Amino acid sequence: MNKINNWLTLLTILFLTFLIYSNHFKNDFHFDDSHTIVDNLYIRDLKNIPSFFNNAQTTSTLPANQAYRPGLTTLNAIDFYLAGKPTPESFMFHVSIFFWFLILGVLCYFIFLYLLQKSLENKPNTYIALFTTAWFLLHSGNAETINYIIARSDSFSTLTIALSFVLYLYFPKSHKYYLYFIPAFLGFFVKELTMMFIPLLGVYKLLFEQKLSVKQWFSGKIFTVIKQVAIPLGLSIALFLFSRTKTPTHWDSGGASTLQYLFTQPFVMFHYAYNFVLPINLVVDSDWNIIPYTDDRVLAGFLFVFGLLFIAYKCSFDLKNMPITFGILWFFIALLPTSSIFSFAEVLNDHRTFFPYIGLFIACATFFRNIIFEHLLLEKSTSKWVIITISFIFLSLHGYGTRQRNKVWATEESLWQECTIKAPNNGRGWMNYGLALMQKGDYANAINCFQRTITIWPEYAYGYINMGIAKGALGDKITAEANFKKAIELNPNVPEAYNYYAQFLMNSGRRDEAKASLEKGLNLSPSHQRLLETQRTLQSTPKDLVTMAKANPTPENYLNLSLQYYNAGDFQKCLDAANEALKLRPDYDLAYNNICAAYNRLGDFEKAINIGEKGLKINPNNQLLRGNLAEAYQKKK
Repeated sequence: MNKINNWLTLLTILFLTFLIYSNHFKNDFHFDDSHTIVDNLYIRDLKNIPSFFNNAQTTSTLPANQAYRPGLTTLNAIDFYLAGKPTPESFMFHVSIFFWFLILGVLCYFIFLYLLQKSLENKPNTYIALFTTAWFLLHSGNAETINYIIARSDSFSTLTIALSFVLYLYFPKSHKYYLYFIPAFLGFFVKELTMMFIPLLGVYKLLFEQKLSVKQWFSGKIFTVIKQVAIPLGLSIALFLFSRTKTPTHWDSGGASTLQYLFTQPFVMFHYAYNFVLPINLVVDSDWNIIPYTDDRVLAGFLFVFGLLFIAYKCSFDLKNMPITFGILWFFIALLPTSSIFSFAEVLNDHRTFFPYIGLFIACATFFRNIIFEHLLLEKSTSKWVIITISFIFLSLHGYGTRQRNKVWATEESLWQECTIKAPNNGRGWMNYGLALMQKGDYANAINCFQRTITIWPEYAYGYINMGIAKGALGDKITAEANFKKAIELNPNVPEAYNYYAQFLMNSGRRDEAKASLEKGLNLSPSHQRLLETQRTLQSTPKDLVTMAKANPTPENYLNLSLQYYNAGDFQKCLDAANEALKLRPDYDLAYNNICAAYNRLGDFEKAINIGEKGLKINPNNQLLRGNLAEAYQKKK
């Protein structure tokens, strides 16, 4: 293939990737997107960018998640600005992430091609590099990272590593003053895993520049390589130590025993490798836990790791197989930040494999190239068409799988419903599915989900928060308040607990207590959007709430306006506002409750009974509505 045909083929691959991902651009925000993007007011003004590099609290509204990643927060702020919307919408974020994903695909093509040519100059190398690039872009496992917006920390930091490699491989002048290291250095501010560029570069130098097998590494030559990368290595270590000084003390990885976590990871690596070959076990949030030392999976995992390392060792003795060694070691080195002694709350996450998988693509590309070369398969017409047909089917299956993953990631309901099926012992999965159901007004099934969460994870504060919200919506004030207090008792550092408890207190007419709860939450997270919105509502007059409802006509805003009028004793306007809420959501039982209560105050008990009975048909479990209806019956007598 000449260079023009190469570029045309590469552009075709990029276009096909766009077609495959065309159904993902409007997918919702999910999971950690809420506290890093949706509720994070810092990203809504580009003037805040300098503060991102000084204050890690700008990264997230949750204290335990405030890692030092100013580059990541900057990317989010830029996309919010480009979208030009008053509140974050996912579309522009997806467009930006996908654009850089395509650029990464081009960089990977040049890395694949260079390594194939370096190990064995051969005509099929171009075809193999193009096929591997298409495989990388269409691989169903990578869809987990591209769909998950805050996981741009993985995809963009990987881009900076790939760019550093391309500079080093293709532009020898960049070796002077270590200019090739600049992209990886900058990428550190997006995610710390870019530190792994230096050991990967060292492995490359040992294999392809020193031409040493793994057996020969521990001669004096290894010290030569260490000296060659000493300055960028020192800068990486200094940058890491600097980031630790910028990380708040309340940041928490959530991990348990370091040793148990370490012994669990070999089997996790097997899971990752299995999903690379057959990506059918992908899920947003697994229910895997720490594996006991005596579990068979520990031994199976170590056997898998040792087996793969043995293959890497054997392949290092032959130049044409050296990219296999490099690719396998890339896989393991790239996993070190999350699959070693640094323990995290989740023992595995499928979006963590984005960077490590590139190593497996390199190893597989070399393996296929060697088979094709040794057996002259492209020289034979029959075998050539068999390879083309199999390749087309293989890429089509990955494209289909990616389209399906995009559909799963489309909404909170579809994503977390799948999680409850694939990871039934994950309490967070049940909770988030319950939240999606609650947004639809399906409180009964939402409560069942929250109960599953509390049963699985009895110490999980968020399960109790959401149980309190659901019970409060049904009018069960006593149970609701007990759940809010339980959540705060279990984890007093969760701002959402104070926010939703304040909303509950405000709706119950306990404004002073609501104010105190809000102050506690804002002390933890001063930029928490929902806390600030609740505070504005609490401080608002009916006139303010009218303006808010007209600017953003939601059932919730009109319900808040109705409640404000009720507390002010203006019961007719309470009725009007609640009726506006019903126009927007005809099955809104909380609006029926406000109307019933207002008619009671106006002395029109017949209308109160009529509207109360209608509301109870919608939600028979609304205890607050039952109380107001009982009052109407009693006063009518």
